[in-house]
Amino acid sequence: MKFGRKLQEEAETIMLAPLIDIVFLTLVFFLTVSAYTSMESEIDITLPTASSAVPIERTQGEIYINVRDDGRIVLNNREMSIPELQDVLDRVAELFPGGSVIIRGDRNAALGQAIAVLDCCKNADIANVSFSALTEEPKEARAQ
Repeated sequence: MKFGRKLQEEAETIMLAPLIDIVFLTLVFFLTVSAYTSMESEIDITLPTASSAVPIERTQGEIYINVRDDGRIVLNNREMSIPELQDVLDRVAELFPGGSVIIRGDRNAALGQAIAVLDCCKNADIANVSFSALTEEPKEARAQ
């Protein structure tokens, strides 16, 4: 009679439940982020035109700040005052150092609000700030 047990080597198995959870959460994250990305650029603002306007690629930590024609500031579909915007930009600067801000101002918006937004960016140490504009049509196309 043999009483000794033979050690059997078991093949390592891949745990599927945590793997499926991670894939699902990643999918939900990207769907949510893409929904906010499209909402920010679809706010009803008449952008000014510029001959030097060029399309840009979105980056991580990039924020769109919308300045409406009546001077209201909108961020993430929420109207904000200047102190609220300053708090948000301070937090963003901590989480995404080197992040950028794109100001989408209506062509009829008051310059004072855009300067106030620029001041908030400077106070939060966000140096990468740009303005959104549409490419200007050639003069020949406008004459027709």
